[in-house]
Amino acid sequence: MRLALTLSLLALIPMRTACADDNIIVYQLAGTVQCSQDPGIAPDKGADLLRGQGVKVVFTQRRMLPVRVIARCGAPTGEVNLMEVPAADWAVFSAQNPDGGGYGIWVFERPTVEVYRYDGTLQCGLGKERPMAAMAEELGAAGIEVLASRKAKDGLEHIAVCGASTGAINVYTIAQADLAVAESMGFDVLVTRELVEGIKPQAKAQDEPRAPPPGSAAAPAPASLSERTPLLW
Repeated sequence: MRLALTLSLLALIPMRTACADDNIIVYQLAGTVQCSQDPGIAPDKGADLLRGQGVKVVFTQRRMLPVRVIARCGAPTGEVNLMEVPAADWAVFSAQNPDGGGYGIWVFERPTVEVYRYDGTLQCGLGKERPMAAMAEELGAAGIEVLASRKAKDGLEHIAVCGASTGAINVYTIAQADLAVAESMGFDVLVTRELVEGIKPQAKAQDEPRAPPPGSAAAPAPASLSERTPLLW
C-alpha cells in the first residue's frame, strides 16, 4: 500500500478507547508535504485544537511516522504531532468525534497489535455469533496474517436487558503494518495494559522526580500502571 493512501487511512480511521485513569499518546498528521516549505500544523496548534474540545494536553512534540516514505513532490513527509492526553478525555473526544477528528492513538513502533470485533452475541440468547475462525478467514482474505487469536470480554458494563450486547469479542494479533487495513474492515485496536505500557511517554529530563530535601517526608510512591489500568478498556 502506498504511503499516501496509508496516511490517509490513518488520519481518517479513529482508534477507540474507553475511560481509564491514565495518560496515552495520540497523534495527528502534521500536514507537511515534500518539496514544500509549508510547516504544516505546529505541535502547539494541534494541542490547542484538542484543548478546544475539552481534552487536556500534557505535552506535545513533532515526530516521524516509522514507515517508509515515498520520495515524491506533493507526497506526505510522514511528520506527525504527538500529544500526551488523559485517556478519559480521549474517550469523550472520540465519542463526540466518530471520525476521530484527524487524531488517533499512537501504536506505532510495535511489531504487533491486537484488534477485535464483537462476536454478535446478545443477551438472552439473541443475536448470531460470528465464529472466531470466520473472522480470521476474513482477515486472511484481505492478506492479513493472524498470529494469534482468543476470546475475551470488552471489560465494559452492559445493561442487563434482552438484546443488549454480551460484551464478548474476538481478538486477533496481527502485524502492525496491517492495522490500517484491519480497521477499514471494521476491527478496532484493543487497548490493554501491555499496549498502554508501550505507548506511555518516557519522562522528560525536567519532569523526572527529584530526591526530597534532607529531613523532609518522602512523597508516597504512585500506584503502578498495572494497578490503575483495567485489563480491557
